Amino acid sequence: MSQQTAAIILAAGQGTRMRSSLPKVLHPVCELPLIVHVVRLALASGAAPVVVVIDPAGKRTRDLLSATFPGAPLVFAIQEVPRGTGDAARAGLEAIPDFKGQVLVLAGDVPLLQKSTISKLQKAGAKLAATVLTTVVEDPTGYGRIVREGKKLVRIVEHKDASKAEKEICEINSGVYLFHTALLRPAVLALRSDNAQGEFYLTDVVEEGAKQDQAAAVIAADPSECSGVNNREQLAAVEAVMRQRLIRQWQHKGVSFLDPQSTMLGADVKLAQDVTIGASVQIWGDTKISKGVVIHGPTFIKNSQVGAGTVLHSFSHLEQAKVGKGAQIGPYARLRPDASLADEVKVGNFVEVKKSQIGKGAKLNHLSYVGDATIGAGSNVGAGTITCNYDGHNKHQTVLGRGVFIGSNSTLVAPLELGDGAYIAAGSTITKQVPADALAFGRSKQVNREDYATLLKNRNEQAKAQRLKEKE
Repeated sequence: MSQQTAAIILAAGQGTRMRSSLPKVLHPVCELPLIVHVVRLALASGAAPVVVVIDPAGKRTRDLLSATFPGAPLVFAIQEVPRGTGDAARAGLEAIPDFKGQVLVLAGDVPLLQKSTISKLQKAGAKLAATVLTTVVEDPTGYGRIVREGKKLVRIVEHKDASKAEKEICEINSGVYLFHTALLRPAVLALRSDNAQGEFYLTDVVEEGAKQDQAAAVIAADPSECSGVNNREQLAAVEAVMRQRLIRQWQHKGVSFLDPQSTMLGADVKLAQDVTIGASVQIWGDTKISKGVVIHGPTFIKNSQVGAGTVLHSFSHLEQAKVGKGAQIGPYARLRPDASLADEVKVGNFVEVKKSQIGKGAKLNHLSYVGDATIGAGSNVGAGTITCNYDGHNKHQTVLGRGVFIGSNSTLVAPLELGDGAYIAAGSTITKQVPADALAFGRSKQVNREDYATLLKNRNEQAKAQRLKEKE
């Protein structure tokens, strides 16, 4: 940009139609709060500072943005009383009293705007005092109308103030503006509230610019970019548009979606070329999926990394987990926080791994719980094996060396260490260290009693006959 630009984001609305204890601008779209999308756009557009106008109870919004954008040029302003967009802009300007230049005004509940559209607005308004982003819709009910004389912008009239003829206009105000402070500062101080809503309209500043032949309107080609959120229905509609946009972007980068309509993606997810995503897959947070990964649905992944060529089978659940290359996960596998799997690991059905490191090529194929453990490369954990990591007060570590074999239905009581190549017999409860290459048994001795099964059957039959006789 040729001149300095600040942004003012209007985020002080009450959002009563959301019927929620959560401030409207904190409701998520593709996992990120509405206001985060808007602040990202402002920063990406080169605005500094970025002023966020909040209401007196806006601490949650302030805290979230401060934590999300540490070090960013954010400034917070308070609109004490909700008296319209013009008053909110006035509050924003008061927070940057010495700033001179262009001011990009954005709405905190309009998350679909793209940088290319803002660039178009900035280019058109570079030498003007007031530029408004508009779009054309089939049903303009409720929106401010763009009034022109020929192609020239004359004014913006709110729906409640519009005449019958003006209500027929389908070009609407998006609520996104670019002003120069030379016009904006004096104009907001001169605003009057003699309108149907008794509020100070920022649109009146545009009209003032038009009177000076210093105003223009830029039409957004895609009306969905200008969609705002006032209720849950609109929130869901915006979510659907953003999700489709994200999926389309990844498709163009070589990712296959077998059922895009059922796929859920977070805005910060990263997908590599030749990833295949099945039906009803959810991928959220800071997740990175590497080249050639296949994800069968339904599967849930959040804040995790998955290495190249890995296959995630249906009903797998990964959260804060790391999976190496060429692994096989699931079906019905759960990787909990700090589960770290090396290359070529197999974690099968009904296996849960928590806060554990699993070495290359290790196998945990069925019905096991592994928590607070280190399992060496090439080890095999048999079906039904569990690590007893919790004594009721503290968690303890289980360490398996390389090439350890654990027989089915074994219980490993931590703290415990099994040396390289150790062999644990099926059904064992192991409580002491096992040396390398040793065979460990930890189960009761089997006892066979000849003909005792027949004796038990006869005894049971006699007892049953006695009960029936007593009922007669």
